[in-house]
Amino acid sequence: MAVETPTTVRAPALHGASPRFAAIALAIGALYVVGAESTFWLARSPEGGVAFFPAAGVTLAAFVLTPRDRRPWLALVVAAAEISVDLRHGQGVAMAVGFAAANAAEPWVGASLLIAARRRSSTLRSNFAAYLATAVVAGPVVGALIGGSVSALTGSTEPFVSITTRWWIGDALGVLVIATPVLAWLEQHIASVDPRVSVAEVVALPLVAAGITLTVILVWNEPVIYIVLPVLMWSALRGGFSLASTTGLATALVAEFAVAHGHADRVFPGMSTTARLLYLQLFLAVALLSALLLAVEVGERVRAQRALRKMEQARLAQRIDGLAASAAERRRIARDVHDIVGHALNAVILQAGGARRMLGVDSVRSRDLIESIERTGRDAFHDLDAALGLVDATPDLDPGRSLADLPDLVASLRDAGLTVDLAVDGPERPVPRIVARSAFRIAQEALTNVVKHGGGARASVLVAYEPDVLHLVIADDGRGAVRAPNGGRGLIGMRERVSVLGGRIETGPGEGGGFVVRASLPLKQK
Repeated sequence: MAVETPTTVRAPALHGASPRFAAIALAIGALYVVGAESTFWLARSPEGGVAFFPAAGVTLAAFVLTPRDRRPWLALVVAAAEISVDLRHGQGVAMAVGFAAANAAEPWVGASLLIAARRRSSTLRSNFAAYLATAVVAGPVVGALIGGSVSALTGSTEPFVSITTRWWIGDALGVLVIATPVLAWLEQHIASVDPRVSVAEVVALPLVAAGITLTVILVWNEPVIYIVLPVLMWSALRGGFSLASTTGLATALVAEFAVAHGHADRVFPGMSTTARLLYLQLFLAVALLSALLLAVEVGERVRAQRALRKMEQARLAQRIDGLAASAAERRRIARDVHDIVGHALNAVILQAGGARRMLGVDSVRSRDLIESIERTGRDAFHDLDAALGLVDATPDLDPGRSLADLPDLVASLRDAGLTVDLAVDGPERPVPRIVARSAFRIAQEALTNVVKHGGGARASVLVAYEPDVLHLVIADDGRGAVRAPNGGRGLIGMRERVSVLGGRIETGPGEGGGFVVRASLPLKQK
């Protein structure tokens, strides 16, 4: 039973070669005999009784941990062990065989139902509820019905309802007391214990619970066994499900031993033997379930907190990644501006030199050169203003690619197998270099996303010229393309470029499906 996490870690104990399985199966049969015989060893006083059947917990845990194809062999071992115990204590062959069938069918049904239900469990609460419904309730009910029917058919004078009720309570408690800690430790080992708990606590808390229970029953001589509950609760808080179930096991074993030896009157004075046994069973069930439920709730809270922390860490990592992408894109823009402004300044210097030489010689030519200097300087300052505040690293003097290279990009993608159409709306005209380079990078990134996420989609690129704005629309038909609303580094880079230029960008699903990127880049400085 995995109660610390919905993902169960299967124990490999009962896998392996046949000789190993045979040895383990025989060991389980021996444990079954010990558990069954313990009911006779303990009940030495007429005032005594046994609160739970330990063998039921042993077999349930064994069936859960055993592969399906080997459960029939394990059932034969359990049946043989039950028959040997019954025959040793004078039961008839028919009754022994019937009880063997009941005690073999009970864990098989409980384990099968548990494994099937656990596949559908997604939370700790649902996982624990499935364990209670299948292993603790349904399996023992099957065994009780078979056992009660066998008793009635073999001449028992005890009423059928009484037999089945006692059988179910004893076996259900046996599963709750024995199988719960066994499965909690074997299926998840120490991972099911809170990592903050020390080994000393894992050892000390069960011993303390056992000591308190023993003291109350044998020494104190007062009906205050409930004072062991704080130890059970603390075990649940400190060590989770595994430690809580282990502390409950220690408490139940001591109570079983003490009461079976005739000390039940100290715990529940003034009651008949049957009533004392029933109240002891009720106390054990309530105490164990309370501790286990607390452990489940604590585990759910811890798991939710861990999931929340992971989400916050992922969100922070995404934010940091976005900031890094924005910074990288700004540096690339700054390098573009460096190239453009550097080119403009070189042009201004050359034109200024030419104008100086033409002064007094050709006034018309001088005026044209001065006007060209003015235009070049105005364009350069517009591009420079677009990148104000950006921090650049070492400038990259590579001239880069711009809007004029878009047909080459589309052609290369077509050669690579992508179906892409390119359309231009309006008369083409010169645009500021920073805008041309940004437009190319936006189209390049959008088409790259189509290749990555489009699943063979068909893409289209539209470049529309308006007097003051350059529009870009890159769309695909979205065959299997799913993109997160916030996008990745590519979309972040697109937004950063458009933001720096003072434009607008929209990204998201298209009306007929697919994904669309719409960008508007201003061509004039505001």
